Amino acid sequence: MIMQRKVVLERLSTALRVLACLAWCAAAFPVAAQVLPARESNAVSDFARVLDATAEARLEQSLVALKEETGVEMAVVTMPRLELYGGRGMRLDDYATALFNAWGIGDAERNDGILMLVLTDTREVRIALGSGYDPVYDLRAARVLSTAVLPEFLEGRLVEGIVAGVASARERLVLPFAQGRVVDVDDGFADSGAGGSLWLFVVGGFVGLFGYMVRRSRRKRRSCPQCAELTLKRTYEVIDPPTHAATGTGMEHLTCANCGFIDRKSYVIARLAPKENPNETATSRADGDGDGGGTSSGGGASGKW
Repeated sequence: MIMQRKVVLERLSTALRVLACLAWCAAAFPVAAQVLPARESNAVSDFARVLDATAEARLEQSLVALKEETGVEMAVVTMPRLELYGGRGMRLDDYATALFNAWGIGDAERNDGILMLVLTDTREVRIALGSGYDPVYDLRAARVLSTAVLPEFLEGRLVEGIVAGVASARERLVLPFAQGRVVDVDDGFADSGAGGSLWLFVVGGFVGLFGYMVRRSRRKRRSCPQCAELTLKRTYEVIDPPTHAATGTGMEHLTCANCGFIDRKSYVIARLAPKENPNETATSRADGDGDGGGTSSGGGASGKW
């Protein structure tokens, strides 16, 4: 009898230790139930079904041409709202950064990718930039939104706004970066007809500048859950890239410069969409499956209409 009780107690103790270990692991490395979507194509993923077949084909061709001309990859994504695609409880800028890094947009060494993410239900849009862009390009991205994208969106012309945004991003973000030009906030915008009139340009520029300052402040200074100071930094890391056969994993890192707080949260990256044609050429792939891998550290600009 004593031996049986000892065995039971030992098993109970082992079970409690296992449960405690599992609880610790769940707290330290919570696995997100939400899954980020796979690309519908390498250039355009129209989850919100904003584009008809002709508009989508033309937009895809323009993004392929942009990549071939400059070496810079730009992706356009539309969604009704974030929670439908693994973004429940996330802010637009954080989600765009996570999606950018999960997909590896742009060149892995230059980190020159660009993502335009449009949310049709919440009427939000963001241009996310790779970490290779200087901070001045955040302001220039805000100008692209205020002068080319948002005026069209405000009139209900979503397709036209997306097309105008891609064209403006090419001239004012991609080409200066690819050519290594030194630019300021206004360079290349004064002669732009996009956006309609001068007052819209001035007001849009001011709104974009203010939004940039607020977003940069929020991105650099977040409230720490441990010390409550605004010194929390959030970064994203792709641990296992997804493939056509299996999902991948990513890790969100939280660190506080004030108290040393550290936390990590893993998330699942959906597997890549299957290839429609296994014999497709490099030109038809827009970016291909091998030379991507660019990352973003949260740069870019957001807007609402």
